Amino acid sequence: MRDLYLGIDTGGTAVKYEVVANDGSAVGGGEVPTDPRDAAATLRALAADAAPLLGGAGLPRLAAVGMACAGIVNPVTGHLGRSPNLPGWENSDLGGAVSAAFGGVPSALANDVNGALYGEFRHGAGRGCRDVVMIALGTGVGGGVIIDGRLLVGSHFGAGEIGHMVLDADGPPCTCGSRGCLEAWAGSTGLLRATRELVAAGGATPALAALVARLGSDLTTRDVAELAGAGDAAAVGVFAAAGRKLGQAVGNLVNVLDPDRVIIGGGVARAGELILAPCRAAASALILATEAQGLPIVPAELGPRAAAVGAASLAREKAQEGA
Repeated sequence: MRDLYLGIDTGGTAVKYEVVANDGSAVGGGEVPTDPRDAAATLRALAADAAPLLGGAGLPRLAAVGMACAGIVNPVTGHLGRSPNLPGWENSDLGGAVSAAFGGVPSALANDVNGALYGEFRHGAGRGCRDVVMIALGTGVGGGVIIDGRLLVGSHFGAGEIGHMVLDADGPPCTCGSRGCLEAWAGSTGLLRATRELVAAGGATPALAALVARLGSDLTTRDVAELAGAGDAAAVGVFAAAGRKLGQAVGNLVNVLDPDRVIIGGGVARAGELILAPCRAAASALILATEAQGLPIVPAELGPRAAAVGAASLAREKAQEGA
């Protein structure tokens, strides 16, 4: 009986996967290395690794596969366009490669943040909602939107690029080539840039200056968050500044989309209230509708499993629609 669904989350170095049952319960998971030059080889390795969970080498219990992949993904045709971390995968029929690797079963594709959002929507911080926005604070900043229970992908499959919402056209440079994007403040690259600039300008506490000098290029947002958690005023200020810009973006999104909930995920969000509290305060000052003033702005729940769980959910629903 084909009653299991495989969800795949493809990153530049590793591919994580989750297997779920027909009722959505978790069966197991794992990961394999990504070959950024060869999608087919990566998928064959994943199929072999996941086979014991799916009934053996013939995968007799596999009903459908979902994949979340960084880049511009056409969920209708399965075409993967631009994907900087996967140069050998770009401009390919990724949906066809997925189906071929898994015996021709149906496949569902989404970009990575949409996959994570769908996982949170079905099984995490977005349960019970119909309209949800997610912002993922990683090295950069990604985003996703669900309206009336469906992922918003847009006419050109590029909807949800919240990280490149320009908040100040005279702001710091962003990796996309623009200036003043949310990503330039609230992604880890931007937050660490702001930390180093504070130290260089002489505005940091001795403890933060010493941390930056000691770790150099190895400095992470977790290091800064740990110092902030210990009460260092300058480190707290770095996260507060990022949180205010995040809140500015959230306030704009709420005024445009009026969601039930906003979910904040990604590695930078592990700083918790250091960034979420100033985010909520800044968003509240911008939200126009009185009824939306108490809108929940909450941390993601599923962590690194979110995109694979979401991809499995998309696969299960696609298979059930076609049944």
